[in-house]
Amino acid sequence: MGKLGCTFTFCFVLLSFPLFAKQKAKPTPKPTEISVYRVMKGDSWYGIARKRKVTPESLAKLNGRTIGENLYENEKLRIPKDMDFKSNSSETKLKEPVSFPLVQKERIQKKYSELTYDPHKGIQFQRGNSSLVLASLSGKVVHVDYMDGYENFVILEHENGLYSVYGNLERIQVTEGQIVKVKDRLGILHKDKGLYYQINQNKNTLNPELVLQRGYE
Repeated sequence: MGKLGCTFTFCFVLLSFPLFAKQKAKPTPKPTEISVYRVMKGDSWYGIARKRKVTPESLAKLNGRTIGENLYENEKLRIPKDMDFKSNSSETKLKEPVSFPLVQKERIQKKYSELTYDPHKGIQFQRGNSSLVLASLSGKVVHVDYMDGYENFVILEHENGLYSVYGNLERIQVTEGQIVKVKDRLGILHKDKGLYYQINQNKNTLNPELVLQRGYE
């Protein structure tokens, strides 16, 4: 199989203005700086939060929203610079375990490889009795497309800069922008091919077999 080329571009427009808190007797509070971010096409809670070093949940709560709600192009989000948010960079573990992407565990037909003469950026499962493809983690559907060699495929965006790719689908049952939970149905496998499964952290590929075995840290 060829390499799966997936490019994610996040464009940010940042405006700043001071917000003054109510005065107290002692001590006088310092001005609180607020960043206003205008949502661009392709943005998500996870992507914006990662860039701003806040958790998606904190960012959504600040704006009176939840991460289950969609963002809209040109929408403005408030992002205080000095609020005591928990940084994503300090989170080394996911909030939920990585789930197997098929209903039943199938054998791996081709393993992950970083060899320059035989690279394989994901793992290829053998086509067994499992036809339903499931989300490994909660996240957002950021891309749905077709590519020769991979048939129909779906890309999900998760927290901590993780992305998961599900290829060789005959039928896709989600749409771009949709929020999915772990083990939600993504589609149905091609009748003659096993699932192609890939995990990226930002632009780096991870070994999906190890992530499924040990979890992500």
